[in-house]
Amino acid sequence: MNRNIKLLYGFSFFDQFMIVIALWVPYLATKGIGMRQFMELQAVFALVILCGELPSGLLSDLWGRKKTLLLGSALKAVSFSLLPLWSSYEGFLFYHLTMGIALSMISGGDVALLYDSYLAAGGEKSRGTAVLGNAKLASQTGTTVSALLGGAIVTLSYGHLLWANAILSWIPVFLVLRLIEPPSSLDRGKKRVEELKGILSTTLVRDATTRLVLLNLVAWGTGGLVMFWVNQKYWQESGVPLASFGVLLAGYGLVAGLAGRSAALGGTRLGRRPLLAAVGVLPIIAYFGMASFLGWGGILLGILAPVGRGLGEVLFLESLNERISSAFRATVISMAQLGIRASFCLLGPLVGYGIDGWGLPSVLSALGILFSIAFVFLLLPLMLRQTALSSADGLKA
Repeated sequence: MNRNIKLLYGFSFFDQFMIVIALWVPYLATKGIGMRQFMELQAVFALVILCGELPSGLLSDLWGRKKTLLLGSALKAVSFSLLPLWSSYEGFLFYHLTMGIALSMISGGDVALLYDSYLAAGGEKSRGTAVLGNAKLASQTGTTVSALLGGAIVTLSYGHLLWANAILSWIPVFLVLRLIEPPSSLDRGKKRVEELKGILSTTLVRDATTRLVLLNLVAWGTGGLVMFWVNQKYWQESGVPLASFGVLLAGYGLVAGLAGRSAALGGTRLGRRPLLAAVGVLPIIAYFGMASFLGWGGILLGILAPVGRGLGEVLFLESLNERISSAFRATVISMAQLGIRASFCLLGPLVGYGIDGWGLPSVLSALGILFSIAFVFLLLPLMLRQTALSSADGLKA
């Protein structure tokens, strides 16, 4: 199980080794894909993942997380290997369909496998945040190195970039092959359907705190996904050279990874409430700042968004892992990803249409207002509940 943890850290690193993604918006622009069509493709991609998230989570829990992870990684590698052959909207649509299926199989299973491996190795639940933070850092470090490599290779040509990306995409497959499936804590005497109904009822209906954690993970995850693509358009309109796209994406990714890694230490020293406040406030400042200072000033303020995202992913996932049993952990995490993709299906195209119709500053300001509302109605109630829980724990002590 200890080897599993190391391999999964490696998987987190190389799974993000998608060097073409750092220049995805400008590359598709060379093929005649505008921002409206780009966001349409991303919405289709999100819709495919939306339809596959929960079934793939159940498949991971029933069939085995290693098998599902292996199948998803292999399909992802095949999709990237075929990508250099496409040059039309229809070809890129096919790519987004196959990649969506692949990522839905990977989503949730890797986190659940890591957490179960950690517990099987004798780890304490109270220190699970550190393990998830390490995985987050590995993931963001992979994104960082990938972006830098992509920015360097694109100076040769987009063809070199695509084929290098295809070769690198097979590394996660070989890492998954070496994993060992950890034991599940499922009580085989219970009917699995009844167990699943109980988990869903607890998550969505009876346990208000768990429901708030899930909703916040969805809301702020959606914001992070939207901004991942908007950033590239922002850099393009700010006159940033293509080779620097990789440097900027690497910097943003590294900041998010370090923020996630510091979540455990910050939670111990400051408590969760200040960190949860930062999760909501920092992206809002970034949205309004980018809208007000188009150019390098906005790019610098935009760094605040990945800080909030890095903290939020670790804090919200840790809260879910603490509250959900091992047997259905991948299913619930997939539910969260399902919510993110569903929200992106609605928000992503609107953002794309808005950018083409009214420009980036107006859209960024609208996003700032939208997530200010999310802060008040979703994150603030969770912060208050966190305070109440901490006070109750203090009285018990």
